[in-house]
Amino acid sequence: MALTTLLLLSADLPLQGELPRTLPSPQEASEQAEQLSPEELVDLEIDEEIRDRLRFDPTWRAIAQAVQQDIMIIKWGDGQVQDPIWKRFGTKTFPLLSYYVQSADPTRQAYGMAGIRSLGAPYSTLWLERQIEQGQSGTNFYLLTQDPATLLNQASYTPSYDYDQWKRDFGLDDPQTRDRLIELARANLEPTNAGNNYGQFNLAFLEAMLGYEAVHPEANPPEEEPAPEIPQWDQLAELPQPSEAQVQEAIAYYRSLPPNTQEYILVERLGPVKAGELSPVGTALLKNLAANVELENRMWAIAELNRHGDPEGKAALQEIINGDLSQLQPLTYIVQYDPFYDGDLAKSSHAYFLLVGIAEQYPDSKFIRASREYGDLTGYSYFGSAPRSQEIRDRIANKTSQERMQDWQDWLSRYPDHPGADDATYFLARALEDQNDPVAAMRYWVQMMTETPGDGDASYLAFPHVRTLLDIGLTTQQVETLYEQYQDKAIAPLFRYTLAVRQAREHNYTEALELSEGLNLTEMPAEILNSYYRNDSWFSSYNRQVEIQIEMQDMLTEQRQRWQQLQQLQAENTPESRYQLASNWAGAGGWKNGYLAVWDQWRTGYLPTGSWGNEYCEKFWVCNLNLRQADAVQNSYRQASQNAIALSLYQDLLEDPTTPANLREKTLYMAASTLLWQWENHPLGETLRIHPVAGMSGDRPSLNFTPISNPEADYEQRQENYKQIEQDYLSYLDNAIATLQSEFSSSPYTDDLLFSRYAISGESQYLEQIVENYGEGDRAAEARFLLEHHPNQPFSEYSW
Repeated sequence: MALTTLLLLSADLPLQGELPRTLPSPQEASEQAEQLSPEELVDLEIDEEIRDRLRFDPTWRAIAQAVQQDIMIIKWGDGQVQDPIWKRFGTKTFPLLSYYVQSADPTRQAYGMAGIRSLGAPYSTLWLERQIEQGQSGTNFYLLTQDPATLLNQASYTPSYDYDQWKRDFGLDDPQTRDRLIELARANLEPTNAGNNYGQFNLAFLEAMLGYEAVHPEANPPEEEPAPEIPQWDQLAELPQPSEAQVQEAIAYYRSLPPNTQEYILVERLGPVKAGELSPVGTALLKNLAANVELENRMWAIAELNRHGDPEGKAALQEIINGDLSQLQPLTYIVQYDPFYDGDLAKSSHAYFLLVGIAEQYPDSKFIRASREYGDLTGYSYFGSAPRSQEIRDRIANKTSQERMQDWQDWLSRYPDHPGADDATYFLARALEDQNDPVAAMRYWVQMMTETPGDGDASYLAFPHVRTLLDIGLTTQQVETLYEQYQDKAIAPLFRYTLAVRQAREHNYTEALELSEGLNLTEMPAEILNSYYRNDSWFSSYNRQVEIQIEMQDMLTEQRQRWQQLQQLQAENTPESRYQLASNWAGAGGWKNGYLAVWDQWRTGYLPTGSWGNEYCEKFWVCNLNLRQADAVQNSYRQASQNAIALSLYQDLLEDPTTPANLREKTLYMAASTLLWQWENHPLGETLRIHPVAGMSGDRPSLNFTPISNPEADYEQRQENYKQIEQDYLSYLDNAIATLQSEFSSSPYTDDLLFSRYAISGESQYLEQIVENYGEGDRAAEARFLLEHHPNQPFSEYSW
């Protein structure tokens, strides 16, 4: 890599503009740099064009090799860099160090940061100030605070490291500098509902300076509030024979209280009262609440009156549990079985015991009969999920998907207003997927998101299935059919956006742009995603649903810009434009071209691929090979894979006899590099399902479904798949190397692919070929170093 002193290459150069035809010598650049103030030096920037010109200029070669040696020692040696460039060349190295901090390579990031911290103030302080002003989100803030010894020797650890050292390195021990930069960081914070809020450099800086709790006061568990003082209620509630005026006074007083205090009276004061011992004022209050159909606590009051044997309460309850079961939903919704539930446990527990009491008291009611039948279909009781008998569970396990589907359809037709209708709808959708009818299943998933059947506590389960089917499940034609069905519904923008992304994946960029014209995903009603992004935790400081829709819209805006570029390249239809089109997909941001922005910026983790075990593919139809044809699985994952798309475009160029030789050479290298990136940086489950990609020999791996009850067989299958895929990737790489050697004997790319071949296999013969045949190439020094230190140890190339 090119060195920094070089950067300064010209104090006379404008930051924007043409580079000089003749580079200055290192001495000339150094003399120019000496004339710069710290502020001017910090403002100098290096880009890849400058870097590469300096890298290959003969007069800079010795310096470039010195930096390369430092990097190799950190990566593969003992980490003891004795004389880094900033010690030899001083502050003049700052621009290159700053460039390295922005590298995608963690080692170069650490190297650059070690240098900046070593230079100290004012250079480190000015660098930090520029970072804060620009609101950088790509810089790894941990590098600023990390023990300097570990930056250049990642295996070392200094127990006595003073954490506040980093503050001194950046001049933050000066109170004025500290306060000024804190205020600057606050002024340049993105709003909390902006995309990538928690990835902000400035947010991390403030957390490090002020403490997490000071920056996020909402993250502190709320202090337990003392019981509210309600002296007037206490006085009236104790009256053994209150007058009518006193009863009305108590009710009016209750209604004047804030909701939390009202709830406190119902749960903490009236709830513990033994059955039949409720005071006259308590009874009157519950009757008043029960008589008002608009009140949220009406169902609670009716159930409590029933518990105390009140005739009016019992009559009202029996009418509900044998009639309109939807009235039970406010009571059933607050019952939580999650041990990590952070809501009102007292209220949830009491509601649960009220429901259990109803089940014991009215076993033949419509509500309890429906709940009992629900348990017979799931194998677990509706209340508390206690397992049914083994006989019942065995009977359920032996049912066909058709029978399960029919069971849930029948149950929902009998009890459409039951609070568990959302849970039943979930099981019905799963059964339809088991019937290989994902379109019908999607309609029920959408119903759960938009209509909220039942009490809605299971509605959050729908969106993971919706986004998975939209991304890699449904065909484009099926998405079009559903869009036509829902085009007048609130969820229509989600289907329209999906269609635009699908068109881009198929290189129909004009159609993608037309479909997305004027589309604003932030205008999609909140209730569409609210069930999944529920904001009901004490540590939630903002509405995640709002944030995610902003992120989706931001991605769409950037995608439209990219699609316009791709459309232009496609229209040019020259060998060079076709190469640029493929490289756009293969490049660092190419994943955005066909990305469906419904994955919380973590598609790799959420997308079902089987990488986390086959249990995931039992739940998600898209990768369940017991249900879905292997060809369909392979095609859907390929069509959604940035690398599979790029490799297909590269292969078209390689197979075209009119492709110029220079483009063929670059395409051979880029295709191999793209393949290696897939191997090194993508989930194995995805790599298996897109295999073999365009231009690769080899068979589709065996992905026969192995039940999770047999983990040993699952492990053996994965090992076999891995060996097969690895061999196919190595064969592809060998063919690319052989073609470059035979057709382009002096190609500068051959040593890179030989190096990659060693990185995967650990076979030192490929390093030896580099040294023997490409001794003047830019990989020769690394090959010699590895032959000396690690002759038979494979390394992940993209972790360097």
